[in-house]
Amino acid sequence: MKKINLGIVGYGGIAKIHMIAMNAMKIMFEDMPYSPDYTAVATSQKDIEYPVFDNTVSDLSELLKDSSIAAIDVCTPNFLHFQQGKSIIEAGKHIYMEKPVAKDLHEAQELARLAEASGLVNQSALMYRFLPAIVIAKDHIAVGAIGEVLHFRFVLYHSGYLDASRPMSWRLSHEKSGGGALVDLGIHMADSLRFILGEVDSLMAQTNIHFKERFKDSKKTEKVPSEVDEWAMLHLNMKSGAKGTLEVSRITADLKEDTIIEIFGTKGSLKITSDDVDNPSIYSHEKGLLEKGKFERISDFAKYHKTIYPSNKFDLGWAVNAHLASLKNFLNNVDAGRIVYKETPDFTEASKSQKIIEMAYQSVADGNSWILNRE
Repeated sequence: MKKINLGIVGYGGIAKIHMIAMNAMKIMFEDMPYSPDYTAVATSQKDIEYPVFDNTVSDLSELLKDSSIAAIDVCTPNFLHFQQGKSIIEAGKHIYMEKPVAKDLHEAQELARLAEASGLVNQSALMYRFLPAIVIAKDHIAVGAIGEVLHFRFVLYHSGYLDASRPMSWRLSHEKSGGGALVDLGIHMADSLRFILGEVDSLMAQTNIHFKERFKDSKKTEKVPSEVDEWAMLHLNMKSGAKGTLEVSRITADLKEDTIIEIFGTKGSLKITSDDVDNPSIYSHEKGLLEKGKFERISDFAKYHKTIYPSNKFDLGWAVNAHLASLKNFLNNVDAGRIVYKETPDFTEASKSQKIIEMAYQSVADGNSWILNRE
């Protein structure tokens, strides 16, 4: 059986989710024509044992010298992505990159150009594309299930930074992260929006920082000004003519962290929530009927998606499930030596979604002005 060895850069929380997904994948999908494995890690962490790896190194360059490693999974802070991605591409290794692919649009577009020119398999971990309800929604909207799309609402709420005593980290540093809630959460919603409804024509954005100061470090003895947005709202005009909003927050107090997608058309509506990411609900205005359940998968990608997403009996929670399906899609592409389905969030797709975030920040900088998406 073909062996696909991967190296992983960084060993924080998201890297561990990737590894959980990979190990579960090998158990769930016994018919895979290849055997994937994380064989080496590059991390700056000290005094930690890594019994699951054959090799632990301190620098990415050491992984790039290893001819047995076919692909690299990048799970480091945003400001490191461009140089690390460039080095991986130049070394001729396939690349899987956590979102966003770079801390700003210029770097993201340059990485996309380099990746496309290399012919290597490249993919960003924009894993919302691999949620069943979103895949099915794309299908049914495309065939006119709710008619012409009129307006929409995309929402993603988290509460992690509602804690005023949470100290600064790279995620709260503009220089290292490139932004706040918009970069961290907004990239998922911007990508889901594009995936389901197509391209944005123009937008206007607002952002806010409620907690004006944060502790400088974990010692919590000194405070410094907060640097990145905690909440953002975008008003969008799509090239199709549809209009709507995209809202993200890292300071929302609620019982659970919600994802809400509502799309309204001339013949009905479609809704997705994080309470059920397996199935959308579709309302037919003409029939006066709300349907929820197992909808037909229409497109080739939707049918393929069913083969890479965990079945209910192997459910690991929707976030891990989506990461697992995203990683399996990447590995299938590595095995094929090419990107098989255009729905794959390669670096070009990822940079187009990041452009929405860049446009939003430009709007805020220009006094909440409308920004045109210049292709």
